[in-house]
Amino acid sequence: SIHAAVLYVVLGDPRAEQYFRDLKANVVRIVDGNSVFRQMVSRGEVKVGWTDTDDVNVAKEAGEPVEMIYPDQQGIGTPVMPNMVSVTKGGPNPESGKKLVDYLLSPEVEKILAESESVQMPLHPGVPVPPNVRALESLKPMTFDYAAAAARGEEIVRRLQPILGL
Repeated sequence: SIHAAVLYVVLGDPRAEQYFRDLKANVVRIVDGNSVFRQMVSRGEVKVGWTDTDDVNVAKEAGEPVEMIYPDQQGIGTPVMPNMVSVTKGGPNPESGKKLVDYLLSPEVEKILAESESVQMPLHPGVPVPPNVRALESLKPMTFDYAAAAARGEEIVRRLQPILGL
């Protein structure tokens, strides 16, 4: 997953591998998706795990007994994954593509995304922060190279298979 690749990029391979070995020693469980994990936490089957803000929001809105913790605010920070949009170089309608990007980046669309079930963190001033997430400026975001993490994704999955017993 991208979250694991980010830790490899930020911590370096030896520290990241030790982190995952330590997780395995503490009986980490790998499940088939974020919603499966969220349900396990809600039922008390597991106490803690990694997921995204949208899954926690769904649980909180349903009255499930979960809380969101933004990790490592004194250390390397919390990974913040951006939504991305781009115009394909050499595409057939670059001007229309640019208009679409401008619209998707507008405060109006950001408000819709912030108010949706996926509770995206708004960046525009004046767009209200949804109740079940924190404002970006209240966090210590982890600094990392997104391209480097994405480029290593498949490699990291292969490396983690023997470590985590997958």
